[in-house]
Amino acid sequence: MAIRIRTVGETRVALCAAETDERPGDVYLDDAAHYALAAKFRLDWKDQQLTGWPEYPVEWAAMETQKLRDAEATLTAWLDSQP
Repeated sequence: MAIRIRTVGETRVALCAAETDERPGDVYLDDAAHYALAAKFRLDWKDQQLTGWPEYPVEWAAMETQKLRDAEATLTAWLDSQP
């Protein structure tokens, strides 16, 4: 999915592009760029024996304040409107 990198207050977050509107200062990453970052992240952590994913409460709270719409509901509504 395409994402926007945005600073909310002093917190840098990644947001679903479908759930947000562009704002000045956002960095837009298309699907390919997001995929490349995910692959890099996986490579960086492949040898780690993680017992679970870390939590990011500050980032997640900031992300929630930016969400304008639900991507899945938007997609479903669009698909339902197609002939």
